[in-house]
Amino acid sequence: MIHLVNKHTIILLLLLCCEVLASGQKLSDQLLADIEDGELDNFSRIEAAFLIAANNDSAQWQQGLMWFHGLVEDVRQKNIIGFDKVPSAEKLFLYLHTTWLIHYQREATTLFDIMERKAFNCVSATVLYNLLGDEVGLKTEAFETPTHVYSIFTNIAEQVMVENTNSMGFNIMKNLQRYSEYLRQYYPENEALKIGLDRLYAYENSHGRRINNTELLGLIAYNLAIFWAEKKNFEQAYAKLTLAQRFNADSRSNQKFEISLYYRWGQMLFDQRDFLRAFRVMADACYRYPDNNDFRQNCQIAFVNALQQLWRDKDWDETEAIIWEMADLNIASKRELELQLQVLQRWMDYLRLQQRSEETQRAAMLYQQLNRP
Repeated sequence: MIHLVNKHTIILLLLLCCEVLASGQKLSDQLLADIEDGELDNFSRIEAAFLIAANNDSAQWQQGLMWFHGLVEDVRQKNIIGFDKVPSAEKLFLYLHTTWLIHYQREATTLFDIMERKAFNCVSATVLYNLLGDEVGLKTEAFETPTHVYSIFTNIAEQVMVENTNSMGFNIMKNLQRYSEYLRQYYPENEALKIGLDRLYAYENSHGRRINNTELLGLIAYNLAIFWAEKKNFEQAYAKLTLAQRFNADSRSNQKFEISLYYRWGQMLFDQRDFLRAFRVMADACYRYPDNNDFRQNCQIAFVNALQQLWRDKDWDETEAIIWEMADLNIASKRELELQLQVLQRWMDYLRLQQRSEETQRAAMLYQQLNRP
């Protein structure tokens, strides 16, 4: 199926891509910087949705945008969106399920999966429905639960729940018992029976939360992180996890995975004697889960080893950075504090001999900061 995009849209897309690529910065780095504050300023949601999965492939990214805007044009040409919003939302739902949402696959979590193979899961289908709805004037949000996500379409005071993984899923509130039975596939058999088959919907929603469409995009990155971790590529998994947290800092569906990844990737870096990166991973874990004593202890151990390794490598900038970060975490024991003061004294002597006066002053200031009663 081919969708035509008007010339005006093509020109705008080309100008956008040229402007973004002209900066010389990787697309993934630009996106990470843009979402640092939890909001998108430079990229639109659809641009971000494709960037999360494009792995810096600008040609693939541009192809995805062209495909999406072709869908928008097709929806408009077919007059799917009319004056009555609820029927229009249902028509859009049916349009997607008769054209693009054809094969459910667990790992089909990006819009590229839909575009290239018409394969989808709950995340990619919800992202497509919501972002396409936004483009044609339908107000959408999503609801994230421990195992699932679905759309919420709002029309003034009326709210319609939309299950995007099933062609019969528009307005699921009409038959909650049937929908609870549908949710059974997302639970292990013993867990589903324990909760009660007729209560799965209520259980899901009591453990979930409403999210906006920017937060929804974080679930793409979360799922990609899970799939990379299953392949034991923890570096890629951690990169996607970090990106996901920028979009959706309070995700309800991935806490167990997050904790497991912090342990596994941090341990692997420590075993590789990459103590600096191990410290950074465990510091992130402490920020995320401040009550986890294992993370605290692992962070302290990685910090001590990183501090000593950086002194041997004579890397002052990284030493200064991790000492400030440790101070920000406020988890140093008396032993770590004494070690920091000893190391800083060595650095002051070394930098002074090197006639690096500005850095010597910074080291002295940091020493005084830590040595306050």
